[in-house]
Amino acid sequence: MLIAIGLSTAVIVGVPVLMYAIDTINTTSQLQEVMLAAEQMHNATREVDNGFSNTTSITVWINPGVAVSADGNTLTVSYNNDGGLPRTWSETYNHAISINQPIVSHTNKVLYSMEIVRIDDTIHISFFEVPI
Repeated sequence: MLIAIGLSTAVIVGVPVLMYAIDTINTTSQLQEVMLAAEQMHNATREVDNGFSNTTSITVWINPGVAVSADGNTLTVSYNNDGGLPRTWSETYNHAISINQPIVSHTNKVLYSMEIVRIDDTIHISFFEVPI
């Protein structure tokens, strides 16, 4: 009888703790993926901004909850997952930033080709969804 009570208690307490741990690991993994994508986008934009190249392109996975926008010379990647703290990665560049169609938060992980071109004093960024 004591063994049954002990096992029941272990299951009642252990399962929620295990589920919380799994959810925490999943959230951390998603945040790391978003941080990597933001870093890749800023590195590629910086390359064009600094004149190392007039054009470049990268392919990047965009997770659910991610939005990419521009305001003046600032490129912002923001991440807001369900109930978590919103995160933002912004960088200001020497040239104005123009995005053909800003990425707004969506529900699925999507692969995008990001093309960055500097024409005169403006960096033009285009996102194209890559079919998989």
